[in-house]
Amino acid sequence: MHDPPGQKRHAAERNEHTQEELQEAAPVPPQPLAQPLDRSSHSALGGDAAGLVHGALIARRAAPALVGVGILAIAGLLACSGARPFTTKPVIWEDDDRRPFSPKPEESFVPLYWDGADHIFFRPFARAWLLETGHPATNVNALDEVPDSSWFTNRIGRNPMTAEEVGKGPCQGPSPSEQLPWKVVGVKIDGANPGFQIKTSTGKRYVIKFDAVQQWGRASTGDVVGSRLYHAAGYHVPCNRVVHLHTDQLELPAEEIKDPGGKTLTKERIVELMAHLPREKDGTVRAMASEFLPGKPLGPWDYDGKRKDDPNDVIWHEDRRELRGSRIIGAWVNHHDARSQNTLAMWADDGGGKGHVEHYIIDWGDTLGGLMDWDSVSRRVGYTYYIDFGQMALDFWTFGAVERPWERAHFGPAGPIWGYFDDAEFEPENWHVGYPNSAFSRMEEEDGAWMARILSHIDDAALSKVIDEAQLAEPVVRSELERILRGRRKKILERYLLRLSSLDRPQLREGRQLCVEDRAEAAGLGAAPSPAARLYVSANTAAQLAVSRGGPNELCMVVPDLGEGQKVLDITTGRQGQFPLRLWVLGGDTLRVLGLDRPRDDQLPPAT
Repeated sequence: MHDPPGQKRHAAERNEHTQEELQEAAPVPPQPLAQPLDRSSHSALGGDAAGLVHGALIARRAAPALVGVGILAIAGLLACSGARPFTTKPVIWEDDDRRPFSPKPEESFVPLYWDGADHIFFRPFARAWLLETGHPATNVNALDEVPDSSWFTNRIGRNPMTAEEVGKGPCQGPSPSEQLPWKVVGVKIDGANPGFQIKTSTGKRYVIKFDAVQQWGRASTGDVVGSRLYHAAGYHVPCNRVVHLHTDQLELPAEEIKDPGGKTLTKERIVELMAHLPREKDGTVRAMASEFLPGKPLGPWDYDGKRKDDPNDVIWHEDRRELRGSRIIGAWVNHHDARSQNTLAMWADDGGGKGHVEHYIIDWGDTLGGLMDWDSVSRRVGYTYYIDFGQMALDFWTFGAVERPWERAHFGPAGPIWGYFDDAEFEPENWHVGYPNSAFSRMEEEDGAWMARILSHIDDAALSKVIDEAQLAEPVVRSELERILRGRRKKILERYLLRLSSLDRPQLREGRQLCVEDRAEAAGLGAAPSPAARLYVSANTAAQLAVSRGGPNELCMVVPDLGEGQKVLDITTGRQGQFPLRLWVLGGDTLRVLGLDRPRDDQLPPAT
């Protein structure tokens, strides 16, 4: 019999330990190694330290599943107690949410205007009457990471990727440009820019999208760059490529094509569309080709709630760390249109009439400075919500006397192609999506720091390869985009790597040596000035361990054998305002790291 979905990947991960491990007395090391502890406060900053993000919550739906209640109860106890002894079982790196089931879920549709009205007006009003507090994401494993699932796959954050692999992204095989001719087979259903569906000579299907003339090249670049950065971070995305085509490479429809929503497409309309688009020097038209995803589309997924007809969907979406943390990568590229309409759930057929749901993010056409119909709104994108009552009130009471950053916004050397997209006024913590996103609103400091650690692996070489895929012909256009993205990434890393611990990836080596990687140093934010390690060996005694430099960006220490049972090891960098990495290690003949925390203060751990 299978365990209930979700129970295996949460309840077993934390707080499941034997009484012997917790109650067994730890031997005290020789006196020169051990030091008495001062359990007085070491910092005026506590769990509510100024500058740390605490997500504002939106009411969750009634009658949560029993497993969800259990997870939340455990999380609440842990948040209150501070200490978190871990299970001795292996760390969970795969979420078992791909179990085949039937029947196939119904297709869903989220009306654009209702979604906006719901998040701008109705939900904020409902929240005003609720007393809510922030809480941690619930799908985090013992190493403070997100397991692989139908939502997320660990890539560059866990496994090294070359710059070429990051640049290639999800794309496999030849470009559709090498699979001519293309047969026009359908209407482009959604989105602001024109396009159509095609089938290549090899039978693959793509959506062909064209840029808006006033920002020719931006939306296609946004789709190519955004999909590759999100893919490297771990999200499931389509393969998006820039292509160049002539009208005579298309097999145009002999009869009118109509989609289920009533949109039509004819040969004459395609010819007219192509005739009015800008041409490259070789006479071709630039476009973006997005490959169809495998499976059958079920419609968008939501950033909150759970899908009732998917038994694998047991975690509230707004409590998923990968959705909360996507706020940070969204801020990087200014993905202000991060909403359910730009996602897609796909039914993967597992045979025997059963299948499971895969979750994709699919559209970045708004990113990198997309201009809107009103200049006043275009300037505010990323700084405020489309309709922001707080900013309206401030303007009213100050009579507009306070200068805002968007009032200083201007086009850069590349002209209008990147709109008002820049790094000068960018503040990652204050970045706003177009209208409130439930998962973004719940993002905690830990979620933002998790994403920053992942983004720190996307270095300049990888970013350059990603931008190469956009095929930007003008040097100033390309160089400006790269400069802006580098600058925004730097600000994200400075904000989210230097408060909670930037130490990561604990590794055990011969001779009981334990090493951790400093992502802040790896990202160019400076070496740890005075690293230190403290091993808590009893309720009132700790051992200071010598810290040495290992490989690049690495801190190492030898952990003495203090007998069986769990011990707590705090490692600090010595950076002002940065808190420790707290490891739970299991002693004995073979040293093991059972789990870790990144505390929001430098208080001593409760006695174990």
